[in-house]
Amino acid sequence: MKELRACRKCGRVTTELKCPDPQCGGETTLEWDGYIYIIRPELSSLAKKIGKTTEGEYAIKTR
Repeated sequence: MKELRACRKCGRVTTELKCPDPQCGGETTLEWDGYIYIIRPELSSLAKKIGKTTEGEYAIKTR
């Protein structure tokens, strides 16, 4: 099983070396903490608070 990585720019969680979000394309890191899964960002107060507008898995903090 591949290790989970997080994008340094947008925080999206992936197993790839580059962010899968075509608008971001940032480098990923193995050094991250916390995990949020946003299902319906338009209804999520947490998604609004952290500025996420697309569904997906996000790291709370990346280094």
